[in-house]
Amino acid sequence: MKETKRKYLIILTLLCVSMCVNAQNWDYITSSGEYYYGEAMASTEGEADKEALSHLCSMIAVHVSSDFNEIYESKNEGNAMTHNEHVAQCIQTYTTSTLTNCERMTLGKEPAVTVRRWMKRSELADVYAMRIEKAKDMAYMAKEALDGNKIGMALQYYYWAYSLIRSLQHPGEVKDDDGHVLVNWIPTQMRYILSDIKVSVAASDGENVDLNFSYKGNSVAEIEFNYNDGRETCTGKAKDGKGTMQMIPGYDGNVYHIDIEYEYRGLSRGDAEMESVLNVVGRKPLPEAAITLSAAEKKREARVSDAHIPPKQAATTVTARQKITPEKTMENVINAIRGKRHTDAYRYFTLDGREMFDKLIGYGKGRIIGTPQITYHKTNNGRTVARGLQMGFSFRNGTKTTFVEDVVFSFNQNGKIDNVAFGLGHDAEGDILQKKVAWREDMREQLVEFLENYKTAYCLKRLDYIKDIFADDAVIIIGNVTRTYTRQSGDNGKMTLKGKNIITMNRYTKDTYIEHLAQCFRKNEFINVRFTHSDIQKLEKENNKDIVCVQLAQDYNSSSYADKGYLFLMIDMADVNAPYIKVRTWQPEPDPKFGYYNAGDFYDD
Repeated sequence: MKETKRKYLIILTLLCVSMCVNAQNWDYITSSGEYYYGEAMASTEGEADKEALSHLCSMIAVHVSSDFNEIYESKNEGNAMTHNEHVAQCIQTYTTSTLTNCERMTLGKEPAVTVRRWMKRSELADVYAMRIEKAKDMAYMAKEALDGNKIGMALQYYYWAYSLIRSLQHPGEVKDDDGHVLVNWIPTQMRYILSDIKVSVAASDGENVDLNFSYKGNSVAEIEFNYNDGRETCTGKAKDGKGTMQMIPGYDGNVYHIDIEYEYRGLSRGDAEMESVLNVVGRKPLPEAAITLSAAEKKREARVSDAHIPPKQAATTVTARQKITPEKTMENVINAIRGKRHTDAYRYFTLDGREMFDKLIGYGKGRIIGTPQITYHKTNNGRTVARGLQMGFSFRNGTKTTFVEDVVFSFNQNGKIDNVAFGLGHDAEGDILQKKVAWREDMREQLVEFLENYKTAYCLKRLDYIKDIFADDAVIIIGNVTRTYTRQSGDNGKMTLKGKNIITMNRYTKDTYIEHLAQCFRKNEFINVRFTHSDIQKLEKENNKDIVCVQLAQDYNSSSYADKGYLFLMIDMADVNAPYIKVRTWQPEPDPKFGYYNAGDFYDD
């Protein structure tokens, strides 16, 4: 009993000493003039911490306000708030994840908990340095995207880098390795890019307008744009140089107005720092992004462009003794889609193919764009694949959104269409079919078909198909970015970004992943997945010869969320007619420690 009392007395004494030390430390922190600090009490620890951090940021703002160089982008922007308010909001963009040199103390318990936050004033320069490095990294990524003809991505990263720099205390002092003052140089580069983007009307029937997008004479791989449909602002997404607008019924305007997207606010949702910066610094007006097209620029009416396609009454009637060619079948299917009589095309499909065709027609009011240039390819297993049909799809969930997709039709050996899928895109498909690796041609063809079906299954919400193509013991990893910004010494003690973005991984079982996916399908009006390029690795050792690993750059859009990242798939292709996935991972960016996931992380080769 005496021993127990002695232990309690020791513990109580240590607690009292600790409280006295903490109190003395806090007194010094608040009176020495060496620290920025904040304190708050709330019912929960999370609320108290957030408020304490806000108080700390407000103190920083007051201290640096007189030496903060603000950049106004329009005459009215500066009138919206005072200089001090603007500075305070810029400082507030530094969150818990970026102020990692900020100390913390918690007192009391919920529902009356107090949190204290503080950091040395001398360390504020380090906080700015980390944001500068992040901006420089984005500017570099923009250059890489531009070299790869990914114009939308180039504009996005340039604008994000520019916005980060504008939130700094001295934006005019940030230079790249070539000595460019980035706050001046980046907008100039963006204007050059926008000026070299050409948009033309390919066809129009009054309500549906098809557009061509090019950059310096080459088709734009991907880009987003906004337009007014005669009633409200809508969003369009162009692919491989093709985009589409859906105007209100009876639109009789003389011009079409579009604005090339460069802010990409929706994609910033996964980065709290970037999202808050975009909300604070104000939009940079770039007049070159606004494009006006004459409605009289229509090159041809949609019906006129289809003059080579036989009218409805000329459609071939198929009897038990008659087998038509894939070319004739595609003419009739195109006719049925054009005339909005898709049931007329059922005779050309197998039961499975018909189900896919119905889903396709129901996906965002699909319609054919321009004059199809269909190519036909005979595969090694006797099937025929028809490519070249481009279709536009539109959705309405708040903002109207339009997509363009290549649609691929696969014929069985009896000449029936048994599969319909969205194509990979020129770059991703070429990476597979043209890659100089010694592996069977039928495996290449089947990999393309498998990835097209995989992509399409997410777009058309084919949950049963997705469930079937995953092994029961598949490794499924979803990546989430956690910003930790640890301080590391680089050359001459400069701050670096290496090691600061740590991706935490959530590993799912197959059942958990399918359940998660089902919820995602239910809550979204639409999902659109695009692969912008791919990198293929074939495991050559005898025991791994049927394993193919694919690294894909993926753009994901839905009615509730959008992101860009990297998808890794390890696929068992021992049976090329029934491949299945052994590993699936997704990460928003290369991990600073190991880069991209690859075969070596999961397989002994």
